[in-house]
Amino acid sequence: MRRVLTMLAHAQGGICNASSLGAALGVSHHTIQRHLDVLERTFLVRRLQPYFRNVGKRLVKSPKVYLRDTGLLHHLLNLTTLDDVANHPVKGASWETFVIEEIIRRERRARPHTQFYFWRTSAGAEVDLVLDRGSARIAVEIKCGHGGRPQSVRQLQTAIGDLGASSAWIIDEDEGSEPLATKIHRRGFASDLGWLPA
Repeated sequence: MRRVLTMLAHAQGGICNASSLGAALGVSHHTIQRHLDVLERTFLVRRLQPYFRNVGKRLVKSPKVYLRDTGLLHHLLNLTTLDDVANHPVKGASWETFVIEEIIRRERRARPHTQFYFWRTSAGAEVDLVLDRGSARIAVEIKCGHGGRPQSVRQLQTAIGDLGASSAWIIDEDEGSEPLATKIHRRGFASDLGWLPA
């Protein structure tokens, strides 16, 4: 199980490929799926499912897998200081995990029936988190540093149309908030520790 967790840590936030994981560990993909089931039921792992609508684009159909506890993630990767994390390739995925888990925790308290997904086309356009509130969908992209880059805005504009989203947000490590385009805003995560996207 520790070997599975360590492999997942190295692929944090990536698309789950049980066959590749199984081959690397010398077990079947069925064994990996059973391990993932156990880890998910014990709240160690989150499998974030892809969002589908009837659009003409080819979409990624496998879940993304996250170790939910970033402390465990850093431990498994032997990252003991903030500098270790800052200089490691997992930095972005670690930040993404922290923000996703925090938003899902808040959303579950406010709206228990919200469903959570990610969205990605085979061409690489992606939204890290989709909040499906039934009557509305909200797209959330999570970035290290400042996230208001034009490419991110263009991707969210595409995603809004494909998802039928009512709004889109870029959540980053910077301060404050600002509108970036129609229905698209940027917000620093620490600006309000009780905030939820609307």
